Amino acid sequence: MNRNAKRIVGNISVGAFLAGVVAILAVNHVDPDFLTNDAELTAEANAGTPIVQGPIVPLELPTAKATTPAQVENARQIALDMGRSEATWDKNCVAWNPAESGGARQQWANRVAASWLESAGAGCPDAMTWPYYYVESFDSTAPGQLRITMEQAVASDPQIFTDAPGDLEFIAEEVIDATHQKFTDLETVHVVVEGHSSTSSVGVAGRLESAR
Repeated sequence: MNRNAKRIVGNISVGAFLAGVVAILAVNHVDPDFLTNDAELTAEANAGTPIVQGPIVPLELPTAKATTPAQVENARQIALDMGRSEATWDKNCVAWNPAESGGARQQWANRVAASWLESAGAGCPDAMTWPYYYVESFDSTAPGQLRITMEQAVASDPQIFTDAPGDLEFIAEEVIDATHQKFTDLETVHVVVEGHSSTSSVGVAGRLESAR
């Protein structure tokens, strides 16, 4: 094919292409949806196409202090979703809030509790190891008397609890050992379990005598 023939063929091809473009634009002018993707056809075309997920960002235990019931429940649920147990969910002590009502005796109990926790390097019982994370609260029923209440869940822990009184005396003994020098007015530590009637009590004098 000579040069003139090639030029003619090329011009015809370009002309045909331009005519096609003009025709498409004309149709689209009449039907604006002509060049719009059909949602159903697109869905069918994409069916079976693997979906690539972005990186999974791991949850982190809350660290901000929870000051309302809603915040406490939200922090608790996050911890449970991460696999923490009900007894140990507050590892970061965001919900630990010793009782402030109860007057001077409650404040005294709070100070004894804080001293014991400090001796263990913990900010709250949930930050401690088994079985101390079962500790629920501290209070005082009379001068010199410290009462430690354990969560009801401890009753279902076969490694620590039976129906016989005295099973929790070792907790009372450890609290006495850690605090009696600072709190010379501490006389007795009682350990009770929420929902149970048994009490484990250890007197400071008896504990010090047995430790000699």
